[in-house]
Amino acid sequence: MNITKAVLGAIAGSALFAGSASAAAILNWDQGGGRSPGGSVVFDGTKIVGSNIGFDLMNASGTGVDGTYHCSNAGGTVTLGTTRCLLSFTSGPLTAIAGTTYIFGSGGTISMTGYLTTATPGNTAPVIAGSPLVLSGTVMNYAITLIGGSGTASGMGIDVKDPSLSNFFGTGVNFDFTMSQLAINGCTPSAAGFSCGVSNADFQNMSGVPEPGSLALLGLGLVGLGVSRRRKA
Repeated sequence: MNITKAVLGAIAGSALFAGSASAAAILNWDQGGGRSPGGSVVFDGTKIVGSNIGFDLMNASGTGVDGTYHCSNAGGTVTLGTTRCLLSFTSGPLTAIAGTTYIFGSGGTISMTGYLTTATPGNTAPVIAGSPLVLSGTVMNYAITLIGGSGTASGMGIDVKDPSLSNFFGTGVNFDFTMSQLAINGCTPSAAGFSCGVSNADFQNMSGVPEPGSLALLGLGLVGLGVSRRRKA
């Protein structure tokens, strides 16, 4: 099947789905302040393994307590670049290679550990969510595009939040999809695949989307669109 046609079809389907979806709360983690998230992304010849990708803050919208919250230590103290929430994941197995784009199927896992507080950097406040912030999750699809020693990666999935976090934001524990977008660099080949550092990261969660079938279609459309744009660039 022509990849461009497949992507356009997925996006068209996701647009129809988005129009009927209920309003969603969005929790968007970022490393903040232009700091490197650190961590690594490794292709072991079968799947992608992402480890210890760091985030300093989280922006909430569509909740009753919208705003910016920071990752802290267990006591609620915030030190930017030091007190971080850490994301790790594995993809499903490799399903296709299209040029310099590696496409992975479902079956992976994702988790985030750390603490979240209402404190601002350099200060201390009560912790509103404790480790782990994401109790469990499944990666539905993932794709990486390499250009020389750098590239981009994105994927979709479903996760379940820590009850204290969901209670604070009034979202419920089930988040219907997550989106992780990474900029990777310093990629070097290995015997089985390659290993890269992470230079930029975004991890977005949305609640309130009711249909898993349409959810998978939306994920495919977003990942495909990202791949298409990068290949054109």
